Amino acid sequence: MVGGNKMDGLRIVALGGFNNVTQNMFAYHYLPGGKERQDQILLVDCGVGFPEEDAFGVDLVIPDISYLKGKEEKVVGLVLTHGHEDHIGALPFVLPQLPSSLPIFAPRLAAALIEDKLREEGIERRVQILDSNRNFRLGRFVINPIRVTHSIPDTYHFLIETPVGNFYHGSDFKFDFTPPDGRSAELNKIAWAGEQGILALLSDCLGAEKDGYSPSETILDQMFEEQIRRARGRVFVTAISSNLYRWQRAIEVSRKVGRKIALLGFSIKKNVAIAKELGYLEFGSEVVKLRKALQLPDRKVTFLVAGSLGQTGSSLEKIVLGKHEVKIKPGDKVIFSSPDYVPGTTKAIHRLIDILLQQGAEVVYGEAANGAVHVSGHGYQQELALLISLLRPRYLLPIGGEWRQVHSYFQLARRMGYQSERIILPKENVMPTFWANGQWDLNYRFKLRRVLIDGLGIGDVGRMVLRDRKILSAEGMIVIILLLDNRDKDLVEEPVVVSRGFVYVKKNKALLTEIKKQAKRILAESRGQVFSLDNLRFQLQGHLEEFIYQRTGRQPMVLPVVLEI
Repeated sequence: MVGGNKMDGLRIVALGGFNNVTQNMFAYHYLPGGKERQDQILLVDCGVGFPEEDAFGVDLVIPDISYLKGKEEKVVGLVLTHGHEDHIGALPFVLPQLPSSLPIFAPRLAAALIEDKLREEGIERRVQILDSNRNFRLGRFVINPIRVTHSIPDTYHFLIETPVGNFYHGSDFKFDFTPPDGRSAELNKIAWAGEQGILALLSDCLGAEKDGYSPSETILDQMFEEQIRRARGRVFVTAISSNLYRWQRAIEVSRKVGRKIALLGFSIKKNVAIAKELGYLEFGSEVVKLRKALQLPDRKVTFLVAGSLGQTGSSLEKIVLGKHEVKIKPGDKVIFSSPDYVPGTTKAIHRLIDILLQQGAEVVYGEAANGAVHVSGHGYQQELALLISLLRPRYLLPIGGEWRQVHSYFQLARRMGYQSERIILPKENVMPTFWANGQWDLNYRFKLRRVLIDGLGIGDVGRMVLRDRKILSAEGMIVIILLLDNRDKDLVEEPVVVSRGFVYVKKNKALLTEIKKQAKRILAESRGQVFSLDNLRFQLQGHLEEFIYQRTGRQPMVLPVVLEI
């Protein structure tokens, strides 16, 4: 523990929210003497999330860093645990809002992915590479990296020494005792961390509902071989683009059975190229250009495709919807070697699977326990219990899961002998504060916003915009255009009514004619008052919305356009 005094406090703020699987970003806020003076903040991770199905047009969700507003100069550093998008994907949106001199540390693979991502956005930042054999200091924090296993190489936990006590940041992990790269979790170092005394363990809990140990990545070798060897036609493999283990398995098996491999999708091409350069992937002439792959017999080609989470505009979606050079045909096999439990993606994934089945493709999906081709990268109950046993923390704070997983983690900890008051379960917008005397409280509240990314806009899509988009998608829109003489405010010509997604104009002429009559009546009445264009538009919208609802039982968006000439 870095020296402090008994009045020191440390607040943990989940900038992406507690009880959340994605948008991983945490602020460790050191408060000397319990007051916000000469305080310092350490940031851990900076990931994106996926919008819910009703977030029309929204691309991504990112952490809310408004907590840092006015405190930017107090941020002493940012450390990243691994290279998955839900831990690094928000960096291009967040870093421009933080000091350019901010120290950034990441594992070797994640650092390469991050720097490439930032270059694409014209952001020049240096990322320093973590080394599990070396700790380092950032202000009043000392960070000890500890290698663990996950579904991507180079994944770390952090023992964070602070003046208040030692914290163990244990985000996404599993204990894979036969990892594909032969680099096991540093269990001895985790046990060493426990000997230093842990005030609080922040632990991944996504696998807490499942008993036993999560299956090893290496069991997928046989699964892939069986699925690809038995395929009579083309094979499509889709996975999270940074899941290099899956790509390596698919490449090796395809090479073994005499298939060439083509990469489809910008993200997979980029990640595979970076991974090969760093030595995390091995392949040669078996990977070919798309043009050559399309000339090969069906039994001689495997496509590795980006878009396993059903992302709009991804290569997989384009292929399934017939918008890609590659088309699905009967006899193709599509292997989803990816999770279908990522919040905001399930409906899109299942939609693609349904369409593929209708097109005559064979679709393989689900976790390996069901004989399919995916294993979780998150530890089950026995792995979570092992981490707790090695660390012996005073307090437990589950992260990286929704409430049902948090609840299962709570039950596991209770079975291990932890009293309820030692298991911290923050509710929405409540952030725990730990004190140097060993106590904690949930007295601090901070209301988090949903920060939505739509195209190039950051946070400019709010509840009202989403409500309008929902109305447009469900009810359509009516535009009523009035062209007025700027001298006497008379109509220059008949009102024009445009229907989009509301009614078919040719079959509803009577209704549209009545809408025009209502608009002219409202114009006449408004001319007997103090006239203003804004007031006229307001009256047109309110009256026509009510009129249309009474006539049709529907509530389209009504958009009055009033112009003077």
